[in-house]
Amino acid sequence: MEAAIFNGLSGVEVALIGLAFFVAGLVKGILGLGIPFIIIPVVTAVTDVVTALALAALPTIIPNVVQLWQFRQHRLESSHTIMLVAGLVPGVWLGAVMLVDLQTSSLVTQILGGMLLLYLGSRIVRSPLTLTTTLAKRLAIPAGFGSGFLGGLVGISAPIALTYLSAQRLERPQFIFQVSIFFGVIGSCQVIFYLHEGLADYPIIALSSIGLIPLFGGMYLGQVMGKYLSQPAFEKLVLAVLCVVALQLVLDI
Repeated sequence: MEAAIFNGLSGVEVALIGLAFFVAGLVKGILGLGIPFIIIPVVTAVTDVVTALALAALPTIIPNVVQLWQFRQHRLESSHTIMLVAGLVPGVWLGAVMLVDLQTSSLVTQILGGMLLLYLGSRIVRSPLTLTTTLAKRLAIPAGFGSGFLGGLVGISAPIALTYLSAQRLERPQFIFQVSIFFGVIGSCQVIFYLHEGLADYPIIALSSIGLIPLFGGMYLGQVMGKYLSQPAFEKLVLAVLCVVALQLVLDI
């Protein structure tokens, strides 16, 4: 893969990619998430899925490191984080290895999208699913592995990661801190494993850093807007984002 792949793009397509990075940053600033499942579909539409995954990897790492520092005082004093990371790393590796052969995984993503829509339906028509501290601890490694596997295979780990975190009913600052750990570790593993498996090269990774400019612009604006969100409004927005992710997966867009 060479960075020269962008030579064939029109000005409108390049602008569309830049806009996707800005909107991803805006949603990231408000909710603490949003980068992969906004950037990847747009870039895939004008290039290909492997290029999209490579371009989204580095911009997934840096903003999450920034938010980890900003929300560090809201970290949870539990063993969940270590257990999540323990599951994430091998999951991303396995997903990246399978991506080498598959290059796409439409059936897998559609099934996961359907499962996520069922979960969202349960949140709307019945009492919201809530994980106790004990149950959340038991599910930490499986949730981490499943999220990492999806992140390595299709670049989008939100169906499992966000379902797991939202079910814990965390306050916005705690939620953003935990999400930043999820996506920061996944992004770091993606860069390492994609380079190792030949799915990306150093020029395309370096090129992705340009996207940080519009992304951080949107992220700053989103953080300002997020300060005015109530907890109920925040939870509704998270559900709305989950719904968008589910539809993307089911419709394969």
